[in-house]
Amino acid sequence: MKRKKNMIQRQKVSMLSVKQISDKYDFHVNTVRSWVNRDGLRAVKHGPGGKLFIRQDDVEAFIGTWYNIDDEDQS
Repeated sequence: MKRKKNMIQRQKVSMLSVKQISDKYDFHVNTVRSWVNRDGLRAVKHGPGGKLFIRQDDVEAFIGTWYNIDDEDQS
């Protein structure tokens, strides 16, 4: 019996650095880092020094839940 290939394709999701999130939503970079370290916002470390990157949709959901800010408010 042949195995079926996984039909779920990975979606391309924007990954934002701590600095990009800080600039876009007007929060201090240390606030964004504390969301990751203390509040459970998912992030991945990449590159030299382990720079943090966070999925844009995760950031939007987190901010929407805790701060009631929509992405449209930041335009």
